[in-house]
Amino acid sequence: MSDYYQPGYGPPAGGPQQPYGTPPHGAPPHGTPQQGAPQQGWPGGGYGYPGAQQPGPGYGPQPPAAPTGPAMWAHLGALLTMTAGTMMCCGLGAFLGWIFPLSLRGNDRHKHDPYIRHHATQAVNFGITQAIMAALGVVLYVASAFIFAAAATTDAQRNSSGLAVPLLTVIVIFGSYALSGVICAVIGTVKATRGELWTYPRLIAWPLSKG
Repeated sequence: MSDYYQPGYGPPAGGPQQPYGTPPHGAPPHGTPQQGAPQQGWPGGGYGYPGAQQPGPGYGPQPPAAPTGPAMWAHLGALLTMTAGTMMCCGLGAFLGWIFPLSLRGNDRHKHDPYIRHHATQAVNFGITQAIMAALGVVLYVASAFIFAAAATTDAQRNSSGLAVPLLTVIVIFGSYALSGVICAVIGTVKATRGELWTYPRLIAWPLSKG
């Protein structure tokens, strides 16, 4: 016969045995999805990131995975602008961290993607907040230095460290704040690379722009 049987079993008494791999009578063929069968992947039976189109019942084409590359660069671009720009341009980069993620969010290729818009909006808020805090830090630093110079009327007072405490306090506070922002931006970059949503703490990124 052209069909082969399962090894170790002969044909049944009442007639020939079904060929190996043939499903029982009434069962769907092997590999055919059953109506309403649960799908693995994103909660709700679909695949991809939140906002992606989900397939209907049965097996269908999977929606694209989260565009992690552009989302990652939204955070990383803001971080590099502020850190590298600050070192190379005498602190100017601290005021420009919002430009790159804003241009990424407004790009025609990405402005309709909810995943990229979420991360780009978070990075924009981060850059704007850091720019405001950098401006505030400069104002307090200059004011503290001016007060220190005005209060120190003698050489002994200029050489003492007591009057420099407010100036050093401003430097420590805003230096710690800047370091916290760097850490949060790194976390946002990693989250975007993994296809996860990320929201900055409100102290680091004020929700000024809505995605």
